[in-house]
Amino acid sequence: MNIFKKKLSYVILLVLIVFSSCKKDNTTNQNQTLLDQMQAVTDSIIEHTHVPGVVALVVDHKLGIDWVYTAGLSDIPNKKPMDPSYTFRIGSNTKTMTGTVLLQLVEAGKLDLEDKLSEYFPQYPKADSVTIAMLCNMTSGIFNYSEDEAWAMELLTNPTKVWSPEETVEIGFSRDYYFSPGTDWHYSNTNTFLLGMIIEKLTGNSLEYEIENRVIKPLQLNNTGFLTSGLELPGTHGRGYFDGEYVENEDVTEHYDVSWAWAAGSAYSTPRELQHYVENLVGGSFLSEEMQQKRLSEVIEIRPNTAYGLCILKRGSFYGHNGGLPGFTSSMYHSNEKDCTVIIYFNSQIELVPDYLFLRYMDILYGGEF
Repeated sequence: MNIFKKKLSYVILLVLIVFSSCKKDNTTNQNQTLLDQMQAVTDSIIEHTHVPGVVALVVDHKLGIDWVYTAGLSDIPNKKPMDPSYTFRIGSNTKTMTGTVLLQLVEAGKLDLEDKLSEYFPQYPKADSVTIAMLCNMTSGIFNYSEDEAWAMELLTNPTKVWSPEETVEIGFSRDYYFSPGTDWHYSNTNTFLLGMIIEKLTGNSLEYEIENRVIKPLQLNNTGFLTSGLELPGTHGRGYFDGEYVENEDVTEHYDVSWAWAAGSAYSTPRELQHYVENLVGGSFLSEEMQQKRLSEVIEIRPNTAYGLCILKRGSFYGHNGGLPGFTSSMYHSNEKDCTVIIYFNSQIELVPDYLFLRYMDILYGGEF
């Protein structure tokens, strides 16, 4: 009888092992199909557009996927391939960092989201009608300085000019508001500059110091930084190409002084460090549960499946941002629901942006239901 039980136990164990192995094989095969499809659409970007190179990172813990893929060139004349360890300019993904510091100051009682801009900068037009929350969620109506033609011409003709935050904000207020504060939505870099200036006013420290000590150092992001000025892109990096339109081999990696982007877009990072950052950003590591919930839930729909909150962009269940500077465009998203992170970086700034590839990945992974 004992021998029979032992044999039966052995048979059951063997069946379980075989079943487990088959299940694992099926999952592996299914995942490989997903990876092949994502690779194919990524390669098509290089084959059919002027984007020189792509780095794509997809980590889905539920599916068991940890995929980093590169395609194309990081250096066109020297024919160097893209490298996923390179640093790159993250553009407006920086806004989430500025916003995080601002919300931490709100939690510390240094200011309130319903405070009026006039409490900090009464000299600006309609400052008594603009709240801090409106600056965060892009409903202030304040003109976007980077849409000003005179400013753009100055940037093009004098690319090494160092812009002060005050000078840049003055350009935004030299133009009429898009709409009455709080009545509509329009993306404006001027909003985030004002948040940076408020942070410096309240803390007595530079915005660089506050971001370094509240965001970058706590996560030990050794290849991530916030720049205040200068042409240099720190760290080992490839080249960045094109400034809004295709000009063959136009290298703008270190052509413009980054002060023009400051609180709205001057940071740099690597794909893996940006993954670590956005997972903590969306996961709630920087804020209390109450403030994090406010940040993720109080969003304004700007188009189907896309909304904007307190210095954060929402696409489906994914939160994060996207960004673009001359030579560099990127997308950074994480979903708590899917337990998935997507980082995409193009070493170019032309009409095609990484969010296009993000949406293609969403179709492949989740059938568009993300």
